[in-house]
Amino acid sequence: MSQQQRITEEELKSLHEAMGKSNQAKLVHSDLNTQAHLAQLQVLEAEKLLQEEQKQLQEKYGDITIDVSTGDYTLTEKE
Repeated sequence: MSQQQRITEEELKSLHEAMGKSNQAKLVHSDLNTQAHLAQLQVLEAEKLLQEEQKQLQEKYGDITIDVSTGDYTLTEKE
């Protein structure tokens, strides 16, 4: 049988620190992925709301181009 041997306390401490840093980085990465996913869902929801608003305006006014800073609009010519 082989005799069990041990690394030094300093090496063990250094190994634990490196493992801790690796685990912490993985947690941060996971949190960032979660935040990115939530942000993507918020963008999709905002785009859905924008499309609904545009649809309502089109139903009311027809095909128009709106100056969003003033609210003025012009009819869009169909080709």
